Amino acid sequence: MTEDAQLKIRLSQELKSILEERSKLNNRTMNGEIVNILEQALLNTKADSGRSIYFQDMNCIEDYPKEPLHERTARVESMISDVFYRNPQYQLINIETLNDGKKIRYWYSIPRSESFRD
Repeated sequence: MTEDAQLKIRLSQELKSILEERSKLNNRTMNGEIVNILEQALLNTKADSGRSIYFQDMNCIEDYPKEPLHERTARVESMISDVFYRNPQYQLINIETLNDGKKIRYWYSIPRSESFRD
């Protein structure tokens, strides 16, 4: 039987807060989240490393027809922000508005290991 090693680390309060939130989102203890992050960073050595680029269109008018356009746009922007908060491995590349602000398109990259097309 292999015995687990223990390690004591110091974190800034900001990093600790981020780690606590991420742990809650992933239903892990802080220790479990740290181990997961380290495993992903150190043990994920697939030959298909790199990143894949995607884009996503968000419609600002269909779901909330009674709100003013600026409120609908703010709601969509918040949804996009939440995607990147919940998935720190994603990297935002660009955001553009289409059709006079009625649609928002955002471009992003994800690790190729998570890509469904590569």
